[in-house]
Amino acid sequence: MSPNQLKALFLLAKSEQGIISSSNSAPQIGKKGKALGGVFSSLARQNINGEPLVLPWGRPENNRGLKWKLNEKIITKSRLLEVVKELLS
Repeated sequence: MSPNQLKALFLLAKSEQGIISSSNSAPQIGKKGKALGGVFSSLARQNINGEPLVLPWGRPENNRGLKWKLNEKIITKSRLLEVVKELLS
């Protein structure tokens, strides 16, 4: 996984409901536009036991980009936060 994908997963793990907006997370990830969409869509294509790691979750209120949700069938937010913190340090 790329550093930007790990940053996106970190933001998902820290979010209240495991849902973030791609456009609102752009400053923390360091990408915007199509490059940012590529980070999230590549995570959505990561299948573990036939399940995607993240799921598209509709449009945000500002109608820019998409919202993405962590698939907690794969990993819980707390466990993901532990793993990603370790990988980013």
